[in-house]
Amino acid sequence: MSPAAPPADDTYIPLLEAELLRWVGSGDSLLELACLDALFPPGKLLRPVLCIESAKAVGGTADQVLAFAAGIECLHVASLVHDDIIDQDPVRRGRASTAEQYGLAEALVAGDGLSMAGVAALLSTGPAERALQAARVTVDALRHMCHGLMRETEIRGDLTCGVPTVLNIMQAKTAVLTGAACQSGAILAGATPQQHQALRQYGEQLGMAFQIRDDLLPYTAEDQDTGKTATSDVANLQPTLPVLLAYQAADEADRDRLAAVFRGSTDPVTAHREVLAVLTRTGALNETARMASSCAEQARAALTGLPDSAQLAELATSAADRRR
Repeated sequence: MSPAAPPADDTYIPLLEAELLRWVGSGDSLLELACLDALFPPGKLLRPVLCIESAKAVGGTADQVLAFAAGIECLHVASLVHDDIIDQDPVRRGRASTAEQYGLAEALVAGDGLSMAGVAALLSTGPAERALQAARVTVDALRHMCHGLMRETEIRGDLTCGVPTVLNIMQAKTAVLTGAACQSGAILAGATPQQHQALRQYGEQLGMAFQIRDDLLPYTAEDQDTGKTATSDVANLQPTLPVLLAYQAADEADRDRLAAVFRGSTDPVTAHREVLAVLTRTGALNETARMASSCAEQARAALTGLPDSAQLAELATSAADRRR
């Protein structure tokens, strides 16, 4: 079986965990407890690992970017806390979401607290000129992410929004921040403009592969493997990429089935089962997987000429094949 998730160099994990604790605290207040609950046990740590590996790919070291990498993880997890509130999803990483465990108001504040800790960590890195450039890249990516998240709420229930619209949302919501993690690591390590732009391109394509696979997981993995509720997207009437590919390829009868589900008149378990049947009949599952593999291949191609990018290439391969 392919790796379940992009592999991280195990030597980074304790370093990143210690750095996260340094910026968030040890749990002496309700805010710290809620933030720590959202951060630990950590997920894939994809973005901070990418930041470190990108620095190494241009001759840098983990120490140069460790605080910045931890800051990016804080900002990413903050977006997940708020995303679960938007989706009313009770599960995150196979356990109760922050809102489910602490309450809605507390989760909102925890998301804000993680964001502020993340910004502080970004700005603590040196040299100052490089840190400022990297922070600008990251903050600009976060602005794009907010636009993507808002646009995602606007298309709920709309099966006619089209595949390009959802791909643009993925780019803004996920790919731009993944690209920023890579580009920032390279900037902090003193990369040339050509090198850090190549790594940004790599990261964005990797982010697309990762998000496309994420859209597939509710239909290809068990709940315990995805770490969240498989019915979440259909319950929220969210037209994800495989659903739109199926709607585009479906005959009239299957389009009518999808339309009925996305009118919200079907219970989530039945809706999920009916959508899965349509995705299978239309070949949308295979087409979505093909698109993820194509993005991963483009990510690997962007690494051409970088001196130490073998681990980044492996991350791209694993992202396209992920099962959770």
